[in-house]
Parts: sequence; structure tokens; C-alpha cells
Amino acid sequence: MAITKLMHIKERKQGNPSAGLYACICYILNEEKTEHQIWIGGNCGTEAQEIYETMMDTKRDFEKLDGRQGYHFVLSFTKGEGNEGQVYQITKEFCEAYLGDAYDYVFAVHNDKEHLHAHICFNSVSRLTGYKYRYVKGDWEKQIQPMADRICEKHGLMKLQFQEERTGKQYGEYLAEKEGRMTWKKIIQMDIDYAISRSRTMEEFVAG
Repeated sequence: MAITKLMHIKERKQGNPSAGLYACICYILNEEKTEHQIWIGGNCGTEAQEIYETMMDTKRDFEKLDGRQGYHFVLSFTKGEGNEGQVYQITKEFCEAYLGDAYDYVFAVHNDKEHLHAHICFNSVSRLTGYKYRYVKGDWEKQIQPMADRICEKHGLMKLQFQEERTGKQYGEYLAEKEGRMTWKKIIQMDIDYAISRSRTMEEFVAG
């Protein structure tokens, strides 16, 4: 069954507040996942830095630099369902119908797994009104799901099942896990586990 996920890109509390947004854009444009960036589209540029700066310009224009920085949708199809061209067209039509000219967005089809999946990253601030995107629980079932279903069925693919990511993880941590890289939390946990395995008493554990 095809799956759709919605993730929120939060403001980074340390360093660059929009670092998670830039990380998302870079992840989506990864050449190894997009067949050398063949399957990429959007309305705000073609290179990571250009796309990021376009989104930041929108935020600066409306003085909306804080809070949620963007949103990340994933459209994931079952193994053997569709081809890159179909998934690209579905994602393109979905972005045009749902986001239109109101939000800066970039999307790409990833074919590095057995199943095809598309990623969409869009700005949290509307470039037309300056208002922030607001997702309310239930919006997917009432508004977004029917739109996605119509597009999928038009192209002969199955309907999408929605999952909202509520892990409480920093976005950089989520991407690190997706790419198989070690997160700082995982490294700390491994250090703790090692220290426990080497310690016979609490005093030895605290002493390291």
C-alpha cells in the first residue's frame, strides 16, 4: 500500500535556526537518490543553495524567520508499483494542486530503494500572503487525501495511506538515521551502554 508522511521542520534552537530546512533540501536533491538529479522539480530553483535562499528571502520579506521553518511530505509507493516518470508526474501534479504559487517548494523522486518514493519540501511562509502554513489535525482526510487519491487513480496507482511523523526528534537526527549515520544521541547511548558493561558498581560507572 502506498504511504504518505508529513513531517514538520522545526526551528533549530542552537546555531542556524533554519539549518533543518537546508538539510531537508540537500537530502531531497541527493544525486545518489535521484539518478543524478534527473527526477527533480519545483518552483524556486534547481540547486540547494538557490532553493534555500529563495525560501529564506520569502521569510525575510514578511519578517517570519522564527518558528517552524518548513514541511516535508513523503509519498511512498509499494514495490513494483509505477515508474519514475509516473511518480514524478503524480508528485508534480500534487504540488501544483495543493501548493500552487502560494509556497516555495522542491520535490524529487528517489529510486535508491526497492520501492519508489517522492519527497516534497515546502516553505512554512506563503510567498503571496506572508501567512504561515497551518496544518490542523484532520486536514489530510478532509482536503489533502481526496486530492492525492484522484491524482494517483488518474495515473493507475493505488491510493495513499497517511502517517504523520510525531517522533519528537530533531530534523537533523531524523535525516541522520535515514542515511544510516550515527546521531549524537546514539553515540552517547552506546558510550553509556559500554560504561555499564564495564562497571561492577554504580561508583565505577560514575567514575567512567
